[in-house]
Amino acid sequence: MSRGCAGCALVAMLLIAGVASAQTNSPERVRAFAALPNWTGIWIADDGVMTELGLSGRPPGGDRQMAQMLLLNGIPYNAATAARLAAERKNAKPSTAKECGFPFPFVMESPWVFEFLVTPEETAMIVGGREIRHIYTDGRGHPKPEDVWPTPWGDSVGRWQDGTLLVDTVAVQRTRFPPALSEDAHFTERLRMVSHDKLEDEITVDDPATLAHPWTVTIPYKRVVGLDRIVHGFCNENDRNPIVDGKTTIAPAG
Repeated sequence: MSRGCAGCALVAMLLIAGVASAQTNSPERVRAFAALPNWTGIWIADDGVMTELGLSGRPPGGDRQMAQMLLLNGIPYNAATAARLAAERKNAKPSTAKECGFPFPFVMESPWVFEFLVTPEETAMIVGGREIRHIYTDGRGHPKPEDVWPTPWGDSVGRWQDGTLLVDTVAVQRTRFPPALSEDAHFTERLRMVSHDKLEDEITVDDPATLAHPWTVTIPYKRVVGLDRIVHGFCNENDRNPIVDGKTTIAPAG
């Protein structure tokens, strides 16, 4: 190849890159960004139980107090599910293993702080425990049934309506938070800012297999003061918290 042709190729590449950049930062996309709400900052659930945590750790009552969280109370189970859960609790044995991470919907009321990354195409929720929830807002729907399977966070798509993020989530893997919901449960949310330092998420769960009727719970959040970044943690990163008789203990330093 001659120098002239090589120069032509370089110019062509630069032109292509310039066109791609112009398309990415088009006036339409700039306007779309400008229309989005400003949810910057670090947030934490403000449900009364989480308020006592400060920024990390567990509430004074441990697991017993954690059980008072909004997403673990008032669930309208149908008769068959309530009977099954009662039998499971009666025969339950103490856990001997740690549980790491918070799946959806429990991640929305977890003790971890979190941030939102809002773009026209997607709103990402980045949680201190390393969970990342993706909510796609570019107009796509859920995958075809044959292309989606239950995962701890499910598949979420959404759209903006007057500053409120409307979210639709399916294919959530069954976990103990909250217990008993089936993998066919359908979740809808209304995430909005109610004041400069307050957010709320109204979650409605529709699951005829386990619930007597759809169940709605509203989780409030507050902006964290005095923290300018998230330091991610991972509960398996140390060996000084063995589970003894179903309780987390602290072993002396070796």
